[in-house]
Order: sequence, then structure tokens, then C-alpha cells
Amino acid sequence: MTVVLQSVHLDRDKAELLNVLQRNLPTLSHADRFEWLYHGNPAGPSWSWFAYDRATHQVVGVASLFSRAMWIGGEVKLCGQVGDFAVHQTHRSLGPAVLLQRATFVPVDQGLLAFCYDCPPHEAGMSTFRRLGIQANCRMDRYVLPLRTERLIKKSLGSGIWTAPMSAAGNFVLRLLMPKRPGPKELKVTSFDDRFEDEFSRLDGQVVKEGLIRGRRHSEDLNWRYRDNPLCKYRVLTAREEGKLVGYAIFTTDREDASLVDVFAPSKAEVAAALIGSVIQQCKEERFQTLQAFVSPGNPVTAILRTVGFRYSTAAARVVAYANLDSSVCAVLNSQPIWSLNQAEILG
Repeated sequence: MTVVLQSVHLDRDKAELLNVLQRNLPTLSHADRFEWLYHGNPAGPSWSWFAYDRATHQVVGVASLFSRAMWIGGEVKLCGQVGDFAVHQTHRSLGPAVLLQRATFVPVDQGLLAFCYDCPPHEAGMSTFRRLGIQANCRMDRYVLPLRTERLIKKSLGSGIWTAPMSAAGNFVLRLLMPKRPGPKELKVTSFDDRFEDEFSRLDGQVVKEGLIRGRRHSEDLNWRYRDNPLCKYRVLTAREEGKLVGYAIFTTDREDASLVDVFAPSKAEVAAALIGSVIQQCKEERFQTLQAFVSPGNPVTAILRTVGFRYSTAAARVVAYANLDSSVCAVLNSQPIWSLNQAEILG
């Protein structure tokens, strides 16, 4: 078996690319999100590579790299996130995967990106990086807040006569245990349904800290990810003091559960806590069973989640970054910077 790499021309090879993705990653509607993901990204271009089997003359895998604007200390740098990584079942040995992984390093080595990063969801996904001698830079942790007990009780007891009263008792206990954390009196938290404008970009610029790595949150980034995404609807809460934007929270819902995707409140921890509390309240009123959040240990939101009742569940992903060995960014990555990430940075 001889597998080689081919650069993908995103217009000419679109049909083949979509075919490979849909065959190997069938849970997503790749055709519906193609223009948005591959051409609409305000941060910059996308790259893709095919793994091509010379013997069968077939494409047997693909990897893509999507531009991400990231704060690295006091500067915004163009970086890349690996995504749409798939290999046909017939070729799922380490060789093709390593070839594709190496391909994602090329824009970095060419000086087009400061670094690129991948987010393997489990330890098995680290196998290509172990072969390449690269370790994870940080991890993402999953935190969960139980909001109701019906699903858990039904799973444990079935649908018998005791299910309803046990669920009611469980919900009552959850209400008693839920911390009450009112925000500052001058803070106003409301739903936000409009497009993001310049005030969000200005808020993003308030967090400039050496040794800190996080995603940029300019208005164009937020509109692209949360307003224009064709596959997912997001809900936004804003926090204002005397009319001035001081923070926001973004969450999404799916049947019985909700996910806290982003919390950004650079001025005060109390603002972040109030925003999270408002998300919790809305999810409780709408009878969702759980609210989850994915955060890195270096994200200050992690401590706030614990104070409002979230509990650590599992390690959700590893974040593995690659930079040119001779670059100043590589020196930053090797200096153990603080990675302040949440689900927004690991979404595909």
C-alpha cells in the first residue's frame, strides 16, 4: 500500500471532499456547512489535503486546517485549527494518519500561521502525535451541572409508580443545593438576539496578558461562529452596567441537555458568575436535564463553575499545538503559557 498526499483545490475538488467527509464523518451535514466553514471564515483561508492510494487510485483520507485568530500574550496571531480529519476504515493504520497530520504543519512551516492545533477527543487520538514525538499542551475538561433528575431516576428505576415521586423529590433536593449567587445590583443581564457589533470587539481587547493564549472574540468572529453557523443555533445573554457591555455568555440546547459554549467577562468574576447563573435559570425553567461546559484548567471560568454547582466529569480533549521550532511562538509554547480556552476554541 502506497499512500501519498495531494493538496485539495476547494472548488474543483469539492464533490470529492464532501464524499470523503460524509462517508467517514456521517453525523454532520457537510454540504450544508461547506461554504460557511471553508470559504466564509473571517479569520482567513482554509487548507485541505487528501491521502491518495496509488494502487487503487482512490482518495482514502482527508485533513483540513481552518484559520483561527488567537491572542498570544499581547498580540493577535493567525493560527490554525485542524478539523475534518478522516481516514477510510480500510486504511486506518498509523501511516496515512501521520501523513495527514504532518500536512497540517505545512502552513506553519511556510510562515503562513503562527501555530496550528488539534484537539484529539481521547487518549487514542494522541497516537499520531506520539509517533511524531509531540505532547499535548493542555487538556479540556468537561464539567456537568445536573438540573433535573427525571432521566436519571427513569434509567435507574424504569417507568414504575415510584418514578414520578422520586423525580420530584430529587428535583427538590437539587433546588436546595443550587447556590444562590445574585449579581451586582447595577448589573443587567438580558437576552441578546442581534448581530454582534464593535462593542464586542472592544471588550475582547480588554484582556491583554503576557503568557496567555486564548481565541479572539471580535464581532466578525462571533457573527460567523454564532449567527451564521448553518448547523447550530446559539443563544446569547449579555451583561451591562449602565448600558455598557461588560460580558456575555453563549449556550446551545439539544433535546434534554444544554451546553455552555462561551463565557467572557474580563472585568469581574461576579459578572461571569451572574451570567452563568442566568443561563442556569433559563435552562431550569425550560426543564433541561443537565448543563455542561468544556474548559481548560487555565480558564478563570473553571473556578466559577465549581462555585455554582458544576462538577468535574471527564477529560474531554487534549489540545496539541505545533509551531516552527525556530519561531518566537515556539518559545512561548515551550514556556508553559496559560491556555484560557472553552468549547468555542475546540468546536469543529
